Amino acid sequence: MMRDIDSGERVQDDTWYDGAQNEEEEDDEEVSPIRSSFSVEDLLDEVEKISSVASSGKKVEIVVRLWKNGFTVNDEDLRSYTLEENQEFLEAIKRGELPLELEGRAEDEELEVNVEDMKDEVYVPKKKTFHPFTGRGYRLGSVAPRVVARSRSIHEDCSGPPLPAVELNEDLPVTSLQIWLADGQRLVQRFNLCHRISDVQHFVEQAQRTDAPFILTTSLPFRELRDEVGCVGLF
Repeated sequence: MMRDIDSGERVQDDTWYDGAQNEEEEDDEEVSPIRSSFSVEDLLDEVEKISSVASSGKKVEIVVRLWKNGFTVNDEDLRSYTLEENQEFLEAIKRGELPLELEGRAEDEELEVNVEDMKDEVYVPKKKTFHPFTGRGYRLGSVAPRVVARSRSIHEDCSGPPLPAVELNEDLPVTSLQIWLADGQRLVQRFNLCHRISDVQHFVEQAQRTDAPFILTTSLPFRELRDEVGCVGLF
């Protein structure tokens, strides 16, 4: 009698376990589609993120500021509204197109052009920051090469013959002399401070159109330069 009761209890217990297991399997079958759907959505989200990151390259900002007396591009020098090339630049921006001068940069980087209205203000150039110890240098103790350049003269009347060149040593101090000839022609020529008055006289002799005699003088204060062996840096 006790054995039958135990057997019956075991049968009932086994039946309950099988039923519970079946219910868990049914629950798993119901949950499984939800989990599968959730993982696919996550995958799509990640793909969308990756594609957006790949398409969004680094942008270079171009700031165009419209001032009362002109416009600037990225804090460069002021540009006039009256020049034709500047008008074409602004017209392209007005049409929503990239100006011609920026097309070359657009091939290498993505540009973003922003326009700021500053037309109530007059552009005042910023004071340029002084950067010491820039440019070409030489190692201490090394032999610095002697640089010699031929300086071209600047003259207002370009119809005449070319002016003579003056040999310059760029390693030595250089100055520019403004020379007014008797016929009103203006010459601007660079000389080393160690050049002599005779060098300036020789330059004027080759530059003037006549063989008339002349005397070199200073303007203010007025002084005749008759010492031909004197250096340019002394007067």
